[in-house]
Amino acid sequence: MAVVTPDTMDADAYREFCWGAGLERTDTGYGLLLAVDDHSGDAVTEVIDDVDYMQLLMQSSGVAVPADKIVQALPDWPDLRPGAAAVRP
Repeated sequence: MAVVTPDTMDADAYREFCWGAGLERTDTGYGLLLAVDDHSGDAVTEVIDDVDYMQLLMQSSGVAVPADKIVQALPDWPDLRPGAAAVRP
């Protein structure tokens, strides 16, 4: 799980991430669930646009996320490390 916001990344990395993920830049950002597709076994990133909800999830364990909270699924997992060559999933 991760939170991607203008406050957690530098402005250029946040802009590049949103561009690469096909997400609109917002002041509040996004929550990311790094998951594995049950059918294909591929890595996917599920996007949640409710950062407060995501922060609550990060404090919990074993919580199932309702499907209506997921606004988009992206292939693979993003590289969010500082200085990463690309943050795009």
